[in-house]
Amino acid sequence: MTNRTVSLSVDDSTVCERCVVADRPFGRMRGLLGRSDLPRGEGILLRPARSVHTFFMRFAIDVVFLDENDVVVEVASNLRPWRAAGSKAARSIVELPAGEAEARGIAVGAKLSLDDARQWDPPAPFRQAAQTMAEYVVVLTVVSAAVIVALTLLSAAVVDTVQRAIDLL
Repeated sequence: MTNRTVSLSVDDSTVCERCVVADRPFGRMRGLLGRSDLPRGEGILLRPARSVHTFFMRFAIDVVFLDENDVVVEVASNLRPWRAAGSKAARSIVELPAGEAEARGIAVGAKLSLDDARQWDPPAPFRQAAQTMAEYVVVLTVVSAAVIVALTLLSAAVVDTVQRAIDLL
């Protein structure tokens, strides 16, 4: 999960003051699991996501399904523990405390806007460099493994050759 927190609003009215962005697989998988509650004004934005479950959770939540333009396509209110909800039209999901969607006026067709101007977003060259570095690490790992296998095979061949030379003498 990124450490990025955004503010969500509808028509200049804030609906979630502190919304954590879960845009990586582990962050989406963990979601709200392990928390004992979700205070008013807090939430989590799961991106990309089409469905959620509340298995092992201790409290009910409101689930707001958004399309690719952050327009609300469905709202599942008061989703209790041990339930699941999904939407084929959804591309991302906002999880809020139970009752918060209705209280804040979130309805189908509303457009949510993210205000993350307060957050630092690394410039494109840094993101590209990080991606390139990650690719180099993967390549180096594969090459290192190949070298180790080659050295192992080579050392076996050398031992075999030495053994044959000893046998000839």
